[in-house]
Amino acid sequence: MIRRQYMTKNIMKTIGAMLIAVAVTLSGTMGITAYATSNTGSLGASITNVQEASPVATATTTVTAEEAKEATATETEQEKEEVVIPQNNTVVVNGKITKSTLDGHYYAYSIPGLAVVSSLADMQKQANFMVLEYFFVSTWDLYKYTAPAAVETMEIVAQSENAALGATFQMTVSRYFSMKVYPFENDEMQVTTKVSIPTAFRSENNTYAMVCVRNGGAFEILPDLDDEPTTVTFNAHAGTAAYGIIKYLDK
Repeated sequence: MIRRQYMTKNIMKTIGAMLIAVAVTLSGTMGITAYATSNTGSLGASITNVQEASPVATATTTVTAEEAKEATATETEQEKEEVVIPQNNTVVVNGKITKSTLDGHYYAYSIPGLAVVSSLADMQKQANFMVLEYFFVSTWDLYKYTAPAAVETMEIVAQSENAALGATFQMTVSRYFSMKVYPFENDEMQVTTKVSIPTAFRSENNTYAMVCVRNGGAFEILPDLDDEPTTVTFNAHAGTAAYGIIKYLDK
């Protein structure tokens, strides 16, 4: 009996030494908890991966998180940046630049340039505006697929005048008050506007005019008020209307 206990102790010591050797071998990457139950004579080892608790691994994860956070912040800032669309609100004649007297969104690019040349004070007087009331102009291009009725009406008018239809666009003159834009209609107002004729549509031997189409299909021809062969100056209307440059072929 004594010999058996002695042998059991030796076996336990031997296995313990083996566990210690394993612990030393794996200590660089693994954590080992050894346990023994002498009553049952069983041995066990609980092995835990300690890379999660490794200071090196933790530092690396932290840096990666910070980099990701900075990248996300940069992307967010880029998304917040507004896309600025250049406005077509000036007319250049012989090097002289005329800028529109009214604020707005000038996004008609079928023409080289457009500018309202009526003074703000004169227009406010015509409209009987208060001191803090202003105007807001919006322009954009028109095509057959976006405004078929208006463009077809312009084509019919041009043919009836033995003229060719050039660039077409829409122009809206609205009321601006207290940081808001409101619809505004005034057929009595004269919003004098200058438009550059597209280069491909220019000719020294022809005269030009502007055809205007209002809601409901009513139209009129607005004569050119200047002698400059590269521009058309006309009296536009307050409110919304479609406009098209026409070139007389027999004049």
